[in-house]
Amino acid sequence: MTPAADARTSWLVVGLAVGTGILGAFQIGKVPVALGDMRVDLGFGLIAAGWVISLFNFPAILGGAPMGAVVARFGDRRVAVGGLIVLAAAGFGGAFAVDETTLLVSRFFEGLAFLMTQVSAPAIIQRYARSEDQRLAFGIWGAYMGTGQAIIMLAAPLLIAAGGWRGLWLVNVAVILIFAAVLAVVTRRPSLKPPVIRRVGFAELLRDMKRTLSSPGPVAVALCFGTYAGNYLIVVGFLPTMLVEDLQFSRGAAASVTALAVALNAAGNLVGGVLLQRGARRWLLLVIAHAGMCLFGFGIFAEALPIAARLALCLAFFGVGGVLPTSALGSATRLAPAPHLVPTTNGVIVQGAALGQFVAPPLAAVVATAVGGWSLSPLVLTGGAVIGIALALVVRNRESAAVQGTSERC
Repeated sequence: MTPAADARTSWLVVGLAVGTGILGAFQIGKVPVALGDMRVDLGFGLIAAGWVISLFNFPAILGGAPMGAVVARFGDRRVAVGGLIVLAAAGFGGAFAVDETTLLVSRFFEGLAFLMTQVSAPAIIQRYARSEDQRLAFGIWGAYMGTGQAIIMLAAPLLIAAGGWRGLWLVNVAVILIFAAVLAVVTRRPSLKPPVIRRVGFAELLRDMKRTLSSPGPVAVALCFGTYAGNYLIVVGFLPTMLVEDLQFSRGAAASVTALAVALNAAGNLVGGVLLQRGARRWLLLVIAHAGMCLFGFGIFAEALPIAARLALCLAFFGVGGVLPTSALGSATRLAPAPHLVPTTNGVIVQGAALGQFVAPPLAAVVATAVGGWSLSPLVLTGGAVIGIALALVVRNRESAAVQGTSERC
């Protein structure tokens, strides 16, 4: 593969890379809408439901940085297409789950495949987008999670009504396989930059991971992203259940409200990209997102407030939080210890998000089960927000150091 002669951004490939992320987000967004049906069908409780939501993230907890090294070793295109194929296989297995154990196994492999696509897609964008277009391209990429979840949450009630939650899983599998074929064909075209493939030994890959994981900047932004992701998943994961069981919403209405919330989060991602392109401080956006989510989170679970007020605060929670993913996901090129460690740094950032998403929903479920409701859930959100703000200040210091270092070298 040789660089394109016209040196133009391939927005088609950028769109397909974002689409890969959107399909991954489907695997997160499909569960909250189908959770009630799955609990009835397979007979598991609220805490097990928390694990169904969060186990998806377990592969990335241990494998984020290694997956970045895998992308650098085998190439982003191969890993992305392979990840989609694994995602389809895992979804097919989940569609025929007979109990919570087999469902959890399928969720684990869905999470592994999602990690493959989440780390490789940004590398594809970096290759096919001009330097001048990369902030915009990564701003669009940052919206994949909210966009994907909104789409699947709107479609899921119709698909469940037609074929049950298992039918939803199978339609999802078919879409993934078609998309994988399109991605494989289109990404054969020349890119602006050749793929970064480092044919090095295992020992050197380990040194790359160690170097990245020992760097304060990547670790700080990863954990900051993790506290956000945990708080986000607490609310989005249990919101449909809360709306149906506590506020007597219909399943369709609950799915629509949740879809609107995550769509606002996607819009917040785009706003964050625009603000960064106009010179906004990355660390400040991280602080604003965490502080806003903490503040609005108290109102979401406040039973004394009118339903309309709680819903408005829920939408505000997702909207203001949306500026954070773009800020975090776009920081790899600035915080990576070396240029060839950008994929590994992307993996570390994904690893931090996965850790937050793995820990937070079961913790919130345990607290809710212990007190018989959601009244103490804001305390879990507050703890995550305080940690996130502290880490955002570390990111500020590391970015300042990186800028000074670049200036001195110049």
